[in-house]
Amino acid sequence: MDKNAYFVINNKDEGTFLKVIGQQGNGAGILIEDVMYYLDKKTIEYDLKGLNDYLEKGDFSSEYKLNNKRGFPQNEHLKIEVDNYGTRVVGRFYAPTNDGSIMTLEDIIDELRFNKITYGYILKNIIVHTKARLYCTDILLATALKPIHGHDAEIEYFFNTDVVAKPKLNEDGTVDFHQLGNISHVSKGDKLAHLIPADEGKPGKSVFGTVIPAKKVAKKILRHGRNITLSEDKLDMYSDVSGHATLVDDTVFVSDVYEVPNNVDASTGDITYNGNVSVKGNVNTGYTVKAEGDVVVEGIVEGATIIAEGDIILRLGAQGMQRAKLIAGGNIVSKFLEGCNLVKAGGTITTDAIMHSDVCAKEGIEVKGKRGLISGGHIVSGNSISAKTLGSGMDTQTILEVGIDPDRMDRYHSLEKGVEEKTDELEEIKKNLITFQKRVKAGVKMDKEKLTMIQNSKITYTNNEKYIEEAKKEMEIILAELEKAKGGTVQVSGTAHSGVTVIIAGIKHRITDDIKYARFVKEGPDIRIQAL
Repeated sequence: MDKNAYFVINNKDEGTFLKVIGQQGNGAGILIEDVMYYLDKKTIEYDLKGLNDYLEKGDFSSEYKLNNKRGFPQNEHLKIEVDNYGTRVVGRFYAPTNDGSIMTLEDIIDELRFNKITYGYILKNIIVHTKARLYCTDILLATALKPIHGHDAEIEYFFNTDVVAKPKLNEDGTVDFHQLGNISHVSKGDKLAHLIPADEGKPGKSVFGTVIPAKKVAKKILRHGRNITLSEDKLDMYSDVSGHATLVDDTVFVSDVYEVPNNVDASTGDITYNGNVSVKGNVNTGYTVKAEGDVVVEGIVEGATIIAEGDIILRLGAQGMQRAKLIAGGNIVSKFLEGCNLVKAGGTITTDAIMHSDVCAKEGIEVKGKRGLISGGHIVSGNSISAKTLGSGMDTQTILEVGIDPDRMDRYHSLEKGVEEKTDELEEIKKNLITFQKRVKAGVKMDKEKLTMIQNSKITYTNNEKYIEEAKKEMEIILAELEKAKGGTVQVSGTAHSGVTVIIAGIKHRITDDIKYARFVKEGPDIRIQAL
């Protein structure tokens, strides 16, 4: 039988001695770590250098004297190690002193229990030790009951979920899905989906008797819109009508019109659709609705994003919390616009109030109704802005700008930023090239990688110069357009408060005293205020 080498402490009148018993067969030799652990644990004095020299020499025919004191009797000792997860207990036994006692099976079990190890004893290993006394050897004494892990829930769909719908927009505003060649057609009573429930598995038990949970599994439910019925066990989904089925963010719809019956929120996810979208509730913060047609929202738009190639119609309005973005290729109609990060229309914008929002329309902006208020933000229109009240008595910063295509101004500012970035990059490249030239003159050799980097820098330098030259030419063209622009008009049918800034075709005018019933127009190099 293979056995590791081990040691015995002999207590004598003339002192405390260490006796090494050599290994048997393929067993391991004595380890100084084992000896040091035991001596330190039992507070036995020793000289580390002398002990190390004795063990390294390997001649164990005679004992090694640790100290001149007679030690105390020590019974057989068990060192216990438990892994971090409480799944394995490894014991390492050390022999008793010559005047100590060995551990019985009951003693070992008691020691494990004292260390709160109450489950998973491997009795056969413990019994083997009590018979063979395998000292200085790792012995597996207990193991946990491992948990049985389950699996996530799965949904099997019985229709094509990868279709890309391109519906035809009818004159009445509905969407006709029947003319699409790639629609997933369904008939009344067809099974649409089957839910394979999650298997939660079975928990295990640690060596301390505590529960080891199985891994968490993802649970799912069958999500659906109208015209769909679930079986009593909620595992199967059936169509109530003939039509087509679509899957949008794990929700199944059977319909010929895309309609969100409630809010756009976690139950629907983001909506992307190649036609009109009708939202019967709100569009909650953080969610996006994109449509190639119109978007109509019956409720409130919070800090969300609405993008439509057609019109955007908000029956109530937008309370954007400085996060909302409304972008329409056509017109935007809303009860009010408050705290919107960006409102941009390719046509006109009509609303009852604009508050603390950045708003831009290629055509006109009309703020009418009971309030007719524009207060706070930057309002830009290619043609005209009209409202009942501009600004507020609290000197709220409000900027109204008309008279130039907003897209052209965006292009100008983009070019301006690009020129600034490229110029900074040129300066940095120039510094690097000067440094390179100085090193070449000084006779410093450059490796291939450095030379390649310099060559690439020269190419970048040339490209940047070309970009700056072309960008400046385009900026001059835009500025010339601005100078030729006749400008639009800003009209207030009530009060324009002090603090409001009016910009017409690049000419700026700040209102210092309240003005009533007025129209602001460009006349030559100035802005003229006309009475209504």
